Amino acid sequence: MFSFVVPFNETVLVTTFGRADQAGIRNAEGDESGLFWRWPWPIQKLYRFDRRIRVLSESLEQQETSDRQVIVIQGYVSWKIVNCLDFFRSMKTVEEAERLLGDRMRTASSELGNFRLDQLISIDGAHIEEAEEAILERMRSDLAGRRWGIALERMGISRVLFPEKITEAVFQRMRQTRQRMAQKARSEGEAIAKGIMAKAASDSDRIMAFARRRAQEIRSEGDAVAAGYAEAFALNQDFALYLRQLETLENTLKHNTTFILDSGMTPYSLLDEMLSHPSKEGEAK
Repeated sequence: MFSFVVPFNETVLVTTFGRADQAGIRNAEGDESGLFWRWPWPIQKLYRFDRRIRVLSESLEQQETSDRQVIVIQGYVSWKIVNCLDFFRSMKTVEEAERLLGDRMRTASSELGNFRLDQLISIDGAHIEEAEEAILERMRSDLAGRRWGIALERMGISRVLFPEKITEAVFQRMRQTRQRMAQKARSEGEAIAKGIMAKAASDSDRIMAFARRRAQEIRSEGDAVAAGYAEAFALNQDFALYLRQLETLENTLKHNTTFILDSGMTPYSLLDEMLSHPSKEGEAK
C-alpha cells in the first residue's frame, strides 16, 4: 500500500487525486529503478509503461503502384514510449496507441503509389527500403501535430502479394520485362565483344605489318653484307674456301675436345697438309 518497485525496463507515472505531472514520473531515463514510496489508493495511483521497443504487425492491405498494378502488402512498425506523461495524457493505453498507429500506417502506405511494381519486388531490395522509409516519414509527419509521447523506430514491409486473379498476368509481364532486359544485356555484350575483336584485329594487322617491314629491312641488310663478301670472295675463290675451312677448324677445336675423325674429311684434311710441311708444324699445333 505504501511502496512500489520500478524495474529497469519500465517507467512509472504516479498520479495524485487523478492529476499527473512531471514530478510523478519514476525511471524516465532508465537510471532510477528500485523501491519508491507512495500514498495508498485513492490518493495516489500507479500507471506502468514498458520502455522497450514494441512491434505492431498490421494485416494485409491492398495498394496500387505507380504503374497501375494492384498489390497486397503486410507491414509492421516498431515503436516505443519515450514520454510517459504525454502518452498518458494523449492515449493512456498501449491498445489505443496501436489503433492509432495502425490507422496511420494504412494511410501512409499510399506512398507505395510512387513506386513501380518491379521496384518493389527487385532482388537488391534498394527500392523497397526507400518505400519503407517514405511510409515511415509519412507516419512521423502525420503524428507531428500533437505530443503523443511515442517515437517510431522503423517501418518494414514483410510481405508483398498479388490478388489471385491478376497474379498470372503480373508474372507474364515480369517475364517479358526480364526478357527485354536480358536481350538488351546480350546486345550490349555482343556490341562490346565486336568492338574488342575489331580492335584486336587492327592491332594484330599493325604489328604484323611492322614485323614484315622490319624483317624485310633485316633481309636487305643481310643481302647487302653478303653481297660485299661474295664480291670479295669472287676475286680468289680458292683462298676464300681456305679461309672458311680455317674458321671451321678454329671453332670446332678451340675447347680442347678430342675428336676421332677421318683426316680426309673437309676441312680436317688441312691438318694432313700442315703435318706434311715441317716448317708449319708449329702453326698446326
